[in-house]
Amino acid sequence: MEELKDIELIIIQSLDQTASLADLATLKNWMEASEVNRQHYFKMKDMWDASRTYTDSSAKQAWGRVNNRITQRHIPKWTVEFLKIAAVAIVAVLLSYLVFNIPTETELYSNNTTVEVPNGSQSTIYLNDGTKVKLNAGSKLIYPNSFNGDTRQVQLFGEGYFEVTHNPEHPFVVSAGEIEVRVLGTEFNVMAYPEYNRIETTLIDGKVALNRIGANTKPMVLKPGQKATYSNGKLSLERADIPLETNWTKNSFYFKSTPFSELVMRLERWYAVDIEYKTEDFKDITFTGKFRNNETIWQVLDAIQITTAIRYKSENEKIYITLTK
Repeated sequence: MEELKDIELIIIQSLDQTASLADLATLKNWMEASEVNRQHYFKMKDMWDASRTYTDSSAKQAWGRVNNRITQRHIPKWTVEFLKIAAVAIVAVLLSYLVFNIPTETELYSNNTTVEVPNGSQSTIYLNDGTKVKLNAGSKLIYPNSFNGDTRQVQLFGEGYFEVTHNPEHPFVVSAGEIEVRVLGTEFNVMAYPEYNRIETTLIDGKVALNRIGANTKPMVLKPGQKATYSNGKLSLERADIPLETNWTKNSFYFKSTPFSELVMRLERWYAVDIEYKTEDFKDITFTGKFRNNETIWQVLDAIQITTAIRYKSENEKIYITLTK
């Protein structure tokens, strides 16, 4: 029984991204020991996912007050961690009420709202025109509190999946790096992480027009199933692999001849880990494979080992990957 309580504490800390690499290794071994253990983990993860919508500082402060009281009593650590989840969930409900009913300082003194998604998380936002935006890990969206101009303009850093409410009189415009995506009402994905040195726009439904910000040239118009890539000052058009480009919206990985450097950056964002490797050793290495977000970072690395000659170890809160020779 005590062993289960210890494991439950590690599970919660892994979801809270406070677990050490040693604890994550212990969790990996425990999950691989039996299917019952795996199911127990996913039940706890479902509880966590249901309560992690808000990570506002107010929620953390509320938890701090709860923690100060319960630490004076003899309550098991694993129970304390579950109380933490409950505290955040309760405050999330209160925050929802406050956000929609009482103007915040941002709303009073700024015309824009900024939403930043940390590594290891995703977020879904509904804009005031009804547009739905899903943001991938490590992304940021800046948008006005209300769309009052001729266009509905937002700014994206990272990756977002947009389901835009149709309004032909007020086109929806996404600025991402040097590119501007103009739409009327459609579904599309924009990937604009600065470290990738390219911007990709994939159209799922409807029609979009792309151009460099401030350019006087004729825009590139996409049809459903097409992908435009902006790199080195040029736009190119190709047929899109829709599952490949949008798999992240379904909490899964899909890699297809992905350079190892990009694979590492994606894993770091999704799992909020720090991975070290020698760039020169892996410059010609690519990876193809599919994963669900149910796997731990260790299970993903184990799967990569099957097709790629790598070894990995955890040390000093980092993961080190080397190429076997």
